[in-house]
Amino acid sequence: MKKVLTFLGLIIAMNTFAQPSEKSDALRQELATKAEANKDGWTKGGNLNIGLNEGLLENWAAGGERQSLTANGQFAGFLTRVKGSSVWENNIDLHYGLSYVSSNDFIPRKLDDRIDFSSRYGLQPKKWTESKNIIKKSTYLMGLFRIQSQFTKGYNYSRDDWKTHPISQFMSPAYFTLALGAEFRINDHFSVFVSPLAGRMTTVNAKYTTSNAAYGVEKGKTSRMEMGAYLTAKYSTKIAKLVAYSTRLDLYSNYLAKNKTMPEGYIRKDNPGNIDILWDNDINFKIARFIGVGFGLTMIYDNDQPGQKNEKNNTAYGPLGWWQLKQLFNVRFNYTFSNKKLKDK
Repeated sequence: MKKVLTFLGLIIAMNTFAQPSEKSDALRQELATKAEANKDGWTKGGNLNIGLNEGLLENWAAGGERQSLTANGQFAGFLTRVKGSSVWENNIDLHYGLSYVSSNDFIPRKLDDRIDFSSRYGLQPKKWTESKNIIKKSTYLMGLFRIQSQFTKGYNYSRDDWKTHPISQFMSPAYFTLALGAEFRINDHFSVFVSPLAGRMTTVNAKYTTSNAAYGVEKGKTSRMEMGAYLTAKYSTKIAKLVAYSTRLDLYSNYLAKNKTMPEGYIRKDNPGNIDILWDNDINFKIARFIGVGFGLTMIYDNDQPGQKNEKNNTAYGPLGWWQLKQLFNVRFNYTFSNKKLKDK
C-alpha cells in the first residue's frame, strides 16, 4: 500500500511541476486551504442529463426509418459529510435509455440501463492530519460498499423470440462489493481508492442459469463469491470554458480465479491476471445554460462475461472480442445543482 501511495504521489508531483508557475501556485494554495474548505458539514450535489433524438422521413426516395425517437437520461448525485478527520461519501449513478422506431411498431428497445451506488467511510490518523506531507494529508483509511444492477429486463434483440426470453432483469445480475483499503483524494476532482482486500458477490435469478452459466455464475447456481484486489479512480476537469470531461476507471483482480473446463470440452483459462475493467468517459459541450451536446463511452472487460452471442449467424462474440462497448451521442438538457448545509453542531 505504501508503494502504491508513493507512486501516486510521484505522478502528482511530476504533473504539478510540469505546469506553469501560476498554476503550481494555485495548486499549493488549494492544498493549503484544503482543511479549511472541508470543515465539518454536509455537501450535496448532482447533475441531470436528458437527451432526445428524433427523426422523420416521408416519401423519402433513398429509404430509411420512417419515424424514430430515442430518449435517455442520466443522473449523477453525491452526498458527503466531513467531520473532523473523518469523511462519509455517497455516490449514485442512474442511467436509462429507450429507442422507438416505426418498423417494429414503436416497441421500445433498451439502449442504456444502469444502477450504481457506492458508500465509503474514511478516517485519517491524527499524525496524518497534522503532517505537511501531501500524500499523508490527502489519504484516508477507508471502507467501501458498492452495488451495481439495472432497472428493467434486458434482451438479445438478435433472437427472433427475444420478447419471451429476457436475459437479465432488476437485481439479476447484481454485483455487491465490500472493500477495505485507502483513498487518496487531493481535491473534489481527483481520487484513487485502492483495496488489497475486496470481496465481490454476483447474484442472478435461477432461471438465467438453468441451462448455462451466466454473468460468471455457474450453471444451476444463483451466486458467486470472489475475493481480490480492487481499484477505483475518478477524475473530472474542464478542458475548455464550455467543455467538461469526467472519467472513472474500476479494476478488479480475483485471487481465487482458476482455469475451468467448460461443458463444450475446452479449458477456459483464468487467473488473477485476468483483471476486470470498467471504464466510463463523458464529455459535455455546453451550448446554452441548460442545453449541451454529450458524448458518453463505456468499455467493459470481464473474463467471465464474453458478451452476447448473435443467435442468427452464430457469431461467438463480435469484432471487439471479449470487450463490451457502449457509446451514446446526443443533444441533452443539463441541470446541475449543489449546496453546502450548515456546519454540524
